[in-house]
Amino acid sequence: MAKNHLRPAAAAFLLMLTMSLLSTALSFFVGPVCEDLGFGRGSFTLYYSLMVAAGAVSASFLGNYMNRKGVRGVVLVSALWCGAGFWALSFSSALWMFYLTGAAMGLFGSTCVYLAANVIVQQSYSSKDASAVLGLVMAGAGIGGVIWSNVVPKIISHFGWRFGYRMLGVSWVVLAVLSALILGKRQLAGAFGNAKVDTSDGSKKEALKSLRFLLVVSVMCILTIASCISQQLPSVLGGLGHGENQISIMISVMTAASAVGTVAEGMICSKAGIQKTMIGVLAMYAAGYWMLGADLAYPALVCLAFGAGAIGTLMPVVVRSIFGGRNYAAIWSVVITCSSVASFLATPVWGMVYDLFGTYMPALMVVPLLLVAAIFAVIAAFKK
Repeated sequence: MAKNHLRPAAAAFLLMLTMSLLSTALSFFVGPVCEDLGFGRGSFTLYYSLMVAAGAVSASFLGNYMNRKGVRGVVLVSALWCGAGFWALSFSSALWMFYLTGAAMGLFGSTCVYLAANVIVQQSYSSKDASAVLGLVMAGAGIGGVIWSNVVPKIISHFGWRFGYRMLGVSWVVLAVLSALILGKRQLAGAFGNAKVDTSDGSKKEALKSLRFLLVVSVMCILTIASCISQQLPSVLGGLGHGENQISIMISVMTAASAVGTVAEGMICSKAGIQKTMIGVLAMYAAGYWMLGADLAYPALVCLAFGAGAIGTLMPVVVRSIFGGRNYAAIWSVVITCSSVASFLATPVWGMVYDLFGTYMPALMVVPLLLVAAIFAVIAAFKK
């Protein structure tokens, strides 16, 4: 692959590494912050839901903006905006402070950089190459998870959670700015010498009215609900009787599996096709939840890692395969918005389940059934 073709992949990879600061690193703050300030887990994690909700609002217009202007300027805004947001979290002492800061960060947070990474790949590579490249790019979130799951607990333990938030803020700025510098100014479709970018499809309006779009959105929302366990996972594993050091190792295993899984999913997708790959991964995801409920922790975490990877690696390919590439950023941003709404609702529910029942087991029993329903939705969506 030529140097110019590597640049968009490298920039998108760094964005996913950046996103893992919110998707993985923040989960280690739930216990320390709640214990220090006396918050309930359900009420505290609502700040993350507000973050996601704000991301849903911004995604609704950022997709159209990126389609026209590219992503570099948005990434630079995210670098400064969220870097400041992490520092604001470090000075928070009341729930409303976390809520306000979380909502503000969400405008240019994980939803923003995740959308940017996908747009970079889909607008820079052919449909055949995009799935394999996207698998490599999404591995950035898993690799970042391995790093943060080993570093963040130690930082919090030795220096406190306030210093931990500041460390995440500096890391966000460095990674996002580096991504923008690597990307450069050439960031639109075909700008990297790739003449095979597929731009044939119907209009955005036609796509949003179709039954296939509703099916795709339902699959994305179910995957999102299932992935919301990540913010509670240390607590879930603790409830199963695992110690702090063992939990850190388990999270590392899961994030490492996520990095491997996203690469594998991209390669399998390019060979076996997106429909078969999606069905297989959804089945593995459901099995992972059942195994977690049975306290088969390590195989369960591997399956959960592969399943969660479908959100970033396979769902963008599903959208492009069904609706084409011309309006990809605009259509994908709507899918992300719906996913963000699902995350907004599901994230506090995970915490409330624990607060009500003293265990996460009810959720671990319901989510696999939703994933089975998602398999049938995928089959229906690919029928013309």
